[in-house]
Amino acid sequence: MTSPDLTGQVALVTGGSRGIGRQLALAMARHGATVVVTARSLDSSPGSGGTLRGTAEAIEAEGGTAIAIPATITDPADAVRLVDETVERAGRLDVLLNNAGVFPHAPIAGMSDEDWHDNLNVNLNAVFYVTRAALPVMARQGGGRIYNVSSDLAIRFAVARVAYSAAKGALDVFSQALALEVREQGIEVVSWTPGHVLTDMSWPRAKESVETVEPSFLWMLAQPPMALTGLVLRKNEFGITWGEGV
Repeated sequence: MTSPDLTGQVALVTGGSRGIGRQLALAMARHGATVVVTARSLDSSPGSGGTLRGTAEAIEAEGGTAIAIPATITDPADAVRLVDETVERAGRLDVLLNNAGVFPHAPIAGMSDEDWHDNLNVNLNAVFYVTRAALPVMARQGGGRIYNVSSDLAIRFAVARVAYSAAKGALDVFSQALALEVREQGIEVVSWTPGHVLTDMSWPRAKESVETVEPSFLWMLAQPPMALTGLVLRKNEFGITWGEGV
């Protein structure tokens, strides 16, 4: 597989304390990127997969460069602060991975207002807030890449996951429409589904290890700028209808 050369680039990863965010932060650092990771807290996490500080330390232990910036990305002002601090400390912003998410499990008839709004705030609104803050930075640089982490549940439905499906379906459309809007600025936007992999959020039903998200993600990064913009790419089709081997 062609590997991306991210030397000199800066990547910002939301939900970087554990799971897919942590895995891909480490992967991008191994390929030369300075990686800024964010989550709500530096030293605590609602799951058991790690902490923000732990991700940064793991990157640095492998010889990479990491910056940990705690932020509440469901707060528009804090999303702006996150992007501003990223540029202030790292100098630029080339790759934005909107990965943070929640996975509510409740039938609509029994779902609380709080859980519904939390689902939309984390899975959709936070993407809007961080992306909105990042776009002017990327435009000034002459381009950038935005990857939004979606889900197969945007098109394949399950009982008690209606709220999640609604948010991820909206995220796919947001990504496609935004790609058209920012194409002339050289900003690539892709909606990418990593598959059902074993993390705190998916345990215990997932079968695949979190490491399996790397090949398709790194393949996307290795493609020429703008080659994939506007696409919705699903990992279970990697090597079959897109990507390596096609």
